[in-house]
Order: sequence, then structure tokens, then C-alpha cells
Amino acid sequence: MTADTCISCGEQIPEGRQVCPGCEKRQWIKITVPGRPVPKGRPRLGVRGKKAYVYTPTETKEYEKLVGWVAKSAGCRPVEGPVSVALSVYVKGRLDADNIAKSILDGLNGIAYEDDDQVVELMIRKHKVTRKEEERVEIAIKEAV
Repeated sequence: MTADTCISCGEQIPEGRQVCPGCEKRQWIKITVPGRPVPKGRPRLGVRGKKAYVYTPTETKEYEKLVGWVAKSAGCRPVEGPVSVALSVYVKGRLDADNIAKSILDGLNGIAYEDDDQVVELMIRKHKVTRKEEERVEIAIKEAV
């Protein structure tokens, strides 16, 4: 087993973990969103009569709602100051890490923090899985120091 480093303090930890036991005790809120993550879709342009409007694709909006509901059920409450977020993405196949992060951070708006501009530290790790049933995103959130 190889060692990784804690995303908070840099201490050596076993592979597959995000934080060391010491940092884990410091108010990390952990959430697991089951299923294949949905990357943030590009905004779409619609026209209704003579009016044009921009909207988020339905699949993206539904995934953001799922992230929000999972966070609420885990007891998330909006933090007022700076926030650290760590994402472990378990996926079969290829997905863009940055677009996955966008949909998750948007889904946490108003639930884990007031707005995602409060996120001052973001760590994303992608892990390959062999079965669709293993796909998920593990999220760790805490107030930044």
C-alpha cells in the first residue's frame, strides 16, 4: 500500500484516504453522492417567441439537486467564511474533473455554503472503477483555516 498526503496538513496517509485522523476530527462533513457523476453541461440557448434565454441542461440541474439533497440529509448547513472542499470521484470511463467539480459545487450552493466563491481550497482526485455500481463522488467539506 502506498501513501498519499492529507489534503489539509500534508501528513502521510494510506492510499485512498483524503485526510489524516487528526484533520478528520476537525469538523469535516463527509458526503457520498451515489451513481455516475454528471459534469456541468454547457449553457444552452433557447428561443421562445422573440425572446432568447440561456438555461442549464436538465441532466445537470437534476444532478445538482441530488447533490443538494444528499448534503442536506448529511446535516450540511451554510458556512459563512472560506471553505475547503475535497472530491474523490470514482468513475468508469473518462470525465472531466473540472466540470464534475462545477456541478458539485453548484449543487452545494446555499446548502454547504452561501455561494461557491467561498471555496478557497479545492482538491479533486479521480479513481477508476471497473463496475458501474461503484461509481460515486465522495465529498469532504470544512471551514478553511
